[in-house]
Amino acid sequence: MPPIHSPAQPTRGTTLAISLILAALAPTGALAATSVGGTITDSRTHLPIAQALVRAEGMPFKATTNESGRYSLSGDRDVATLVVTRIGYQEKTVTVTDSTMDIELEPAAVEVGAVEVTGRAIGKPQLDDARATGTLTEKDLGRGNSLNLENSINTIPGVFMQSRTPWGGAHIQIRGYYPNYSQNSNGFGSQAFINQIPITDATGQTILDDVDFSTLGKVEVIKGPSSSVYGSAIGGTVNFTTARPAPDRSDLSQELVGGSDGLFRTNTIFGHADDHSALMANYGHQTYDSFRPNSRSKKDYAYVAGDFKAGGRQDISTYFSYNNSYEQLAGEIDSTDFYNRRAIDNPVYAANKSKISIESERAGFTHEYRFEDDLSLRSTFFGIGQTTSQPFAHGFNDFNRFSFGARSALDSRAQVGSLKLDGTTGGFFQRTNYTTNGFFIPASRPSDQENYAMNYYAFTEWNAALPGDFILTAGAALTFNEFGIRNMLKNNVINDTTVVYRRSFDPRLTPRGALLKKFGDAISIYGSVSTGFTPPALSSIINSDNTVNTSLKPESAVQYEVGSKGLVLRHKLSYDLALFDMEITDKLVSQRIGAVNSTTNAGKQRNRGAELVTSALVIDDPKGMISSLRPWLSYTYSDFKYIDFKSDANNNAATLDFSGKQVARVPKNVFNLGLDAQSRTGAYLFASYQHVDKIWVTFGNTNGMKPYDLLSGKLGWQRQVAHRFLLDVAGGGDNLLNSTVYSFVFVGPTYAGLAQPADGGTGDGYIIPAPYNGTYYATATLTFTF
Repeated sequence: MPPIHSPAQPTRGTTLAISLILAALAPTGALAATSVGGTITDSRTHLPIAQALVRAEGMPFKATTNESGRYSLSGDRDVATLVVTRIGYQEKTVTVTDSTMDIELEPAAVEVGAVEVTGRAIGKPQLDDARATGTLTEKDLGRGNSLNLENSINTIPGVFMQSRTPWGGAHIQIRGYYPNYSQNSNGFGSQAFINQIPITDATGQTILDDVDFSTLGKVEVIKGPSSSVYGSAIGGTVNFTTARPAPDRSDLSQELVGGSDGLFRTNTIFGHADDHSALMANYGHQTYDSFRPNSRSKKDYAYVAGDFKAGGRQDISTYFSYNNSYEQLAGEIDSTDFYNRRAIDNPVYAANKSKISIESERAGFTHEYRFEDDLSLRSTFFGIGQTTSQPFAHGFNDFNRFSFGARSALDSRAQVGSLKLDGTTGGFFQRTNYTTNGFFIPASRPSDQENYAMNYYAFTEWNAALPGDFILTAGAALTFNEFGIRNMLKNNVINDTTVVYRRSFDPRLTPRGALLKKFGDAISIYGSVSTGFTPPALSSIINSDNTVNTSLKPESAVQYEVGSKGLVLRHKLSYDLALFDMEITDKLVSQRIGAVNSTTNAGKQRNRGAELVTSALVIDDPKGMISSLRPWLSYTYSDFKYIDFKSDANNNAATLDFSGKQVARVPKNVFNLGLDAQSRTGAYLFASYQHVDKIWVTFGNTNGMKPYDLLSGKLGWQRQVAHRFLLDVAGGGDNLLNSTVYSFVFVGPTYAGLAQPADGGTGDGYIIPAPYNGTYYATATLTFTF
């Protein structure tokens, strides 16, 4: 939301043109004697804080920070002192010494809560945002052993994350959207970033094996195509942000984690922050023996992230990571073995010594320049290298990827008469060069390809503060996609290596609009319409015989959403409710014609649902024995149906019509209950219960997975044990009810009802089991402050 200005004071123009407009349209009045502006940030994460209230002490002048944490306060008297408040942070009073005052807020002494659905403060909704997002803070991410993401991100309504191996092959499914043509563990249809650097490459693939979740300080999930600034992906966007050091000190920490099935993890962390810089570095080593044969894991992670002030108007951020991930593939099993709780591997995978090894490097450089309080330019330049080796059940694939690109956004604010505008305009470009060598055993199909993909888009999104506490949002993205494919082999013989087949898709304009109404500072309601499209991934354009599919169209979607957010009962109870309808057309599915597997547009899908998260701060007394007590709840209802959806586009006797069936791999009901508590002695408790409804594993709803329930808990103690030492020890467990739980389920044409065995198995199976019994862990972190 734009800052609130004195009615008689026009805002400074962001450019000469805007200045002329303001001169012509703004109401006349005397210039203010004092004007103060700047940015409000979190002292630990250094991220901007939206909806912070900045007021001049003893005067009626006040302003509210926008999405970028910016404020601008003007009055007709000298302002000597500013008071900054925000729920979830300690109030701060500062003396005004300059016209630009950047202020950091300390998080509240007790930082517990389940899911921060929108906004920066724990458990509190961001009332000015006309969309449903889900945000996890550093505390939320540490509610378990901090090493995996499923336990925390699956508490966000509408999000369902699964993993093909105990510590890899993750796929984040948002609002039930996933491509039906690609049921492997790597994500398609949505996108992910870490510190503004894309994890998703230009081919459309998201691989999370080489992301160290233990180093994250924040995770934000944008549900569906509800943000123009990230392009047009139907599934949505996941933004990972690494943790930042504690303010005004230098720390060296050693963290140890040990647990069931041979889990061992060590993190060595260095952090430093002062008035002009912040630096964070981590090296982590992890091993795991697993509860199944041929399912071991070994990982090494290292990263360095820095933020630096370069003068009064420039900020520079850097990020570099090196990751080495090794995961054995035990393979899928069928439902009989799964529900008999057999900790076995798939013999076909074992015979081929199946695994996935990934070595990668990511580097990014971000520069922000503030031309003035109302105009700033932020640009990120990045490069990613990745090498993958994967023997699987019926062959092998070796990949080499190199991606590079940039993202730039111009943030600006202006006031034209009584209309306050706050917006961003920019562009994104990424190219991925991609080589692959492989061999598929049953059909003796070798591959040797040199490919590339380019994805680029221009975007703009604006908020207009209207009279009556209405906020109008309008935005759009114009997206371009292009693929280039060179087959070194075709039909098992050397191909003409000079021929590169290029496939580009027509530019797509994906607009978005929303209207929000605020009722004071406690409740808002909104409605929005957004559009998106997802082009076929590069892998789907290449048929199984190494020919190129020239007829595919992108999937398209329109999402309608209404919702309400609020703080009630004296701001002790927060809620966020969203109802949505996502209409998806030109769904891509796999088909088989003769001996050739390919992809085609063969379906439509309707995703209708409701999402709710609420939490209550029952006790908030820093001096009491129980200093904080917060119960919380999140709930997801998914009525997702195939509308005009078939097994393929062959239109022959074998083609099956699944219209009216429930979408596979989406539970109809999911709810989470939790309780967070903290004592003034330093003891803390996190407990949660999750219920996941039945899911179908076939498009025809002939076979499914049973519901399951998960109970998890963590008990810890944090204390200053000496002047410079902080000790944090904890123990906990997952699946304390010993439920039979899957970690990943494959769905696709192979399991769509074609010659389906009675139990749903297909020889290789389709279920990746999670540990059948409860798993336990202990953590210890010792931090030395210089």
